[in-house]
Amino acid sequence: MSDDPPRPVSGQQSDPRPAAGAPAWWAALGRPDLPLDSDKPAAPLHVAPPAHTPAPSRSFRAIRWRTLAFNLAVLAVAVLIICIGIGVVSVSAFLTAALLFGVPLSVAAITATVVARRSR
Repeated sequence: MSDDPPRPVSGQQSDPRPAAGAPAWWAALGRPDLPLDSDKPAAPLHVAPPAHTPAPSRSFRAIRWRTLAFNLAVLAVAVLIICIGIGVVSVSAFLTAALLFGVPLSVAAITATVVARRSR
C-alpha cells in the first residue's frame, strides 16, 4: 500500500480554502444601508394586493369584432378570387382550394394583425 492519503471519491474534491470563518477585514466593511444584527426577527412585509385592470370597454370589443369581420371578409374574397382563377367547378375542388390557399392566407392575416398591434 502507498503512504499517500486517501483521495476523495470522484466528483467530491476537497476545498483547499480554510474554513475558519470570515477574514479579519470583514468587520471593516461598513454597510449603513443594512439593518444591524438583532435577536428578534424582522416584522413581516405586507404586500399590497395587485391592482385590478378595468374590463375593456364596449367600444373596444366592437372594434375587435369589426376587425375580425373585416379580416374574414378579405380572406373569403381572396379565396374566391383564387378559386375563380384556377377554374374550380365542383364543391370538393372549392374546399381543396380553400384549404390550400385559405390556411396560408389566414396565417398571413394573423401575423399582420399581431405585428400591427405590437407596433403601436
